[in-house]
Amino acid sequence: MAFLQSINKKGQADTVFEVLITVILLSFVLVVGSYAMSSLSDSKCSKEIDISMRSFSQALVKTASSPLASQYFLFDLPYCFGSAATVSLVLMQDQYICNHYCPGSLGSCFLLKYSNPKDPVAPLRYVCVNISSITNVNTSCPGSPVTDYSAATGTADNTSIDKGKYYISSQSISTPTLCIYKMDDT
Repeated sequence: MAFLQSINKKGQADTVFEVLITVILLSFVLVVGSYAMSSLSDSKCSKEIDISMRSFSQALVKTASSPLASQYFLFDLPYCFGSAATVSLVLMQDQYICNHYCPGSLGSCFLLKYSNPKDPVAPLRYVCVNISSITNVNTSCPGSPVTDYSAATGTADNTSIDKGKYYISSQSISTPTLCIYKMDDT
């Protein structure tokens, strides 16, 4: 009888140990799984940011390629990483950066610049806007030809691009100019 009680106590001790190992393994799987889901979410959001920026770049290039062309564009940058990102169209004077993002550029180039310090994937990224034929961006632009739109804020070298609806217009054949108007917030 003592022998059976000894076996029964050993079985109970083994059960407690097995439950402890199971809890530890389950905790590890949950931690790794949640990290993988977070990483996947960050990666997905990063791709959406890249797509939005490339689409806006293509709209600018398409409009700039034809004199007196214009088009509407909805810039819908996803809100990710717990912080509002900043995007701007910049005239870059750094030859190294221009050659890296816009191969073949001579001395300067236009880039869409994204910045978000809380972005774990790429807190700073650039997208080439191949509009080398354009002499001016948002300079000498007349008042908006479209009701409820105003010139995008910024300077000729750094134009702020916020989430919203845009009217992009190629002006003047003699001095190629690209005018960017944003729908007024209501």
